Amino acid sequence: MVGGRRRSAAILFVALLALPLYVRFAPFEAPETKGAVPGTVVLDSRGTVLERDGAEGMRIPLKLESVAPVMVQATIAAEDQRYRAHPGVDPLAVTRAALRYRSQPSGASTITQQLARRLYLPDGGGPLLVRKLREAVIALQLEAHRSKDEILELYLNDVYYGRGAYGVEAAARVYFGVSAGNLDLAKAAYLAGLPQLPSAYDPASDEAPALARRAYVLARMAADGRITEGQAAAARSQAVEVLPSLQPPVAHQFVQYAKAELARARPGLADKPGLIIETTLDAGLQQESERLVRLRLDDLARRNVTNGAVVAIEPGSGRIIVMVGSATGGDPAHGGDINMALAPRQPGSALKPFLYAAAFEKGYTAATPLLDVPTTFATDEGPYTPLNYDRRFHGVVPLRTALASSFNVPAVRTLDALGLDALLEVVNRFGLETLGDAESYGLSLTLGGGDVRLLDLTSAYAALGAGGDLARPYAVARVRDQRGKVLYEHPREAARRVISEQHAYLLADILSDSAARIPGFGQVTPFDLPFRAAVKTGTTTGFRDNWTLGYTPEVAVGVWVGNADGSSMQDVSGVDGAGPIWRDVMLAAASGRSMTWRARPPGLVEATVCSPAGLLPGANCPSPVRELFVAGTVPAAREGYYTREAGGRVSINPPLEARAWAMDAGFSVGSGDGAVGEGVRIVEPSEGSVLFVSPELNEQQMVLRAAAPPGAEGVTFRIDGRVVGEVPAGDARMVWRLEPGRHQVEAIVRLKDGGSATATTTYEVRTR
Repeated sequence: MVGGRRRSAAILFVALLALPLYVRFAPFEAPETKGAVPGTVVLDSRGTVLERDGAEGMRIPLKLESVAPVMVQATIAAEDQRYRAHPGVDPLAVTRAALRYRSQPSGASTITQQLARRLYLPDGGGPLLVRKLREAVIALQLEAHRSKDEILELYLNDVYYGRGAYGVEAAARVYFGVSAGNLDLAKAAYLAGLPQLPSAYDPASDEAPALARRAYVLARMAADGRITEGQAAAARSQAVEVLPSLQPPVAHQFVQYAKAELARARPGLADKPGLIIETTLDAGLQQESERLVRLRLDDLARRNVTNGAVVAIEPGSGRIIVMVGSATGGDPAHGGDINMALAPRQPGSALKPFLYAAAFEKGYTAATPLLDVPTTFATDEGPYTPLNYDRRFHGVVPLRTALASSFNVPAVRTLDALGLDALLEVVNRFGLETLGDAESYGLSLTLGGGDVRLLDLTSAYAALGAGGDLARPYAVARVRDQRGKVLYEHPREAARRVISEQHAYLLADILSDSAARIPGFGQVTPFDLPFRAAVKTGTTTGFRDNWTLGYTPEVAVGVWVGNADGSSMQDVSGVDGAGPIWRDVMLAAASGRSMTWRARPPGLVEATVCSPAGLLPGANCPSPVRELFVAGTVPAAREGYYTREAGGRVSINPPLEARAWAMDAGFSVGSGDGAVGEGVRIVEPSEGSVLFVSPELNEQQMVLRAAAPPGAEGVTFRIDGRVVGEVPAGDARMVWRLEPGRHQVEAIVRLKDGGSATATTTYEVRTR
């Protein structure tokens, strides 16, 4: 008997001696490789949950130093008060549990033992005594291989808090919508009490048990001296607003886009379970943008407007911070399942900044005079006569005014002078790859005759906001597994220069010039903000699409408004529809950002020129203005646009094509040399015009009109070779009857040197 006791004691002694060696040197599987694999979760740039796999739960790992200290203290108080003192198993707790086993059963598992059970004994581990022994040994092994802080970090990232939340960060997001680093005492104590019985403490049915458990945790913290009694009382009385158990997904179409982007970047990774996909989105600005679009569309519903989209991009980086793909709430009747941020649509005049970027590269300046007069172009599809939105013409205008006021005729004339290839080269350089080769388009391209995506166009404007550097837009910043290991990170790509810094600044300066915007948009527009911003609108033919895009160095925002099926709105322009949304989103973006303006880059100089001639002021110039020029492009010649007639009256000498406009506008047109050489141009009828005879009228007439150079003595009109009239050159117009058939008009001007100049055009008269 005595020998048996001695043998047992010896075995126990040897076991106790061997235990430290075993726990230190026995094979041990790393705890980081263990644990449940929850579903994939998609986060915004600040960790807000956008979407998660509710069936599998979620885990968002983070470092211990990122957890609010009060949460760490609450966890230790609730689960293992002597955590810092024991080696993984607490002898005092084991003894206490053994003494109370029959009268008051209680657990004796330390935080380390709980972690051991979760990671290494998920199936229970056998009978109670065997399980407890295995649990204790594994806990000792954990303590031998990991520090206290490492174990605590593992525990806080793995413990189950209910509602599918594994780990404290997931729990903080699910219950309170905040990060674990931002938990206060009341919320921390609330969460620390949940792991004991997560389903029993879920407040969805009754919040009383969870609040009682919180009070217990606070009492333990006060008893341990971690907080004062006053702090505990204040936290107990603090109301805690717990989020609904099922939160609707945020930015679903953006999440789909992000997952598709990941599938393209890493095809083998996208379908793996348990991913933490960190995106570039600003969830707060996203939700506010969605709200603002819905509010505006409610006002426009009576004008047949059913949908809208918003994209916001960070210039210089390409980070997509907002993507509202549809404002219909998913209603398929109005294209709610279509991401309109990715749907190619015609952009209207929103392409004009890139036309003038091409013009700058060809030697144009912000002061270059452009003509806004009736003009018809011969194209393969027939005559093309562009009109301005206001159906008026403005004569000679500086490029600055033509762009800021979005005049169509000067833009088409500029494109005609540069050639389609010049514009297409620039827009493709800016990433607008849906626009193909020149054969696919005509002169209407600069007025939005090709299809682009809102995402790509906003990215192009973001390149202007970055001073000419294009960064490709992206949505996925990083992907981690459930233990925090980085599996993918968006590669750091240097932004590509697509336009000179000087030309980018000129465009921004023009697009933010409210004075230059007045001729086209008036004094009051939605574009006036408490900070400087560049902005441009676009409206397509038939009011099928309208756009507003603009930027500061901090953010570029693009807005589209229309109908997914392409049906027309009722007289809704970019100013009326997309403009107010753009303004509201820019203001919302500014609430979390300090909006600035880029400093003027080297290589730009100021000079005084005479408007609208774009040359140095002459003796009679009444409108000198300061203008920005790229060094080396300041004009050297003086203008002769303004002249002083006998008697002191100031007259203008516009180019030949603008003389008729000037006279109609009431200007005194001088007799000196104009801005172009001698010649004549037929103003009406325009080339290729088709006129109709109405059978209800006995006699119908047309106007013949020509623009003659200064000093011309008269104009003779001929139709089909037959002289039909002679008129003074100052206002060369006459009325002629309509005759069915195709006809040729000639205007022959007698010049003061005895010579002549001739212009011809053709028109057709049809009977209905």
